[in-house]
Amino acid sequence: MKIITIISNYNEEKEILNTIKDFQENSSIKSDLLVIDNYSEDKSIKLIKESGVEYIQHPVNTGGGAGVIKTAFLYSYLMDYDIYCHMDGDNQHYASYLNKLIEPILYDKADIVIGSRFIEKKGFQSSLLRKIGIFSFSKLLSLLTKTELTDITSGFRAYNRKSINFFGKQYKHEFEVCVQMLLISHFAGLRILEIPVIMKRRITGKSEISFINGLKFPFYAIINLIGALLQKKQIRELSDAIIH
Repeated sequence: MKIITIISNYNEEKEILNTIKDFQENSSIKSDLLVIDNYSEDKSIKLIKESGVEYIQHPVNTGGGAGVIKTAFLYSYLMDYDIYCHMDGDNQHYASYLNKLIEPILYDKADIVIGSRFIEKKGFQSSLLRKIGIFSFSKLLSLLTKTELTDITSGFRAYNRKSINFFGKQYKHEFEVCVQMLLISHFAGLRILEIPVIMKRRITGKSEISFINGLKFPFYAIINLIGALLQKKQIRELSDAIIH
């Protein structure tokens, strides 16, 4: 079984090497490693190159994490990986949890697995404002997908071959990562499951979800959800043609 772990990076010069080191020293699975840089403006891409790990650098910034995710799916699809695990480059995720992340996939209990910090409520729990937004949209998505979701913005995830095939073949289509993507996955017949994990607090750098973007998030999320709902039938037909 071929497994790849992909680390996303954008201006994480203070933590990207720590994230890579954590994977290299503490990963609980046998996995290839790839770093995808979203056209960073700091020294992080130089550090990635010097580290000797495989990497891809976007020629322009895609404006958010969606572009990195689409590149990751396309790469995983073209390189014929069975499982794609995702970690953020800010060193908030523990590589030692990767075995727990892929376990439901190995036992065919899920197609997409999300590491949630809110199930056992241990470790860093995010700021109050973000928690309110995450909680609200997690409840909404839980209702729409009939699946218990608590941490829809978590970047700590694993995808099986079905998911890789579906999103890898649709990489040119626009989607907003954390909310719309999960609803699209549900309409495509992909099973989503959360497992409890512990996350660390961001020590340095800035999240791509800035204060302004945080204010825009609810409006963009609602628009994206409506868009996915309107395309429900087409998504199911597309899924039937690709993965079922």
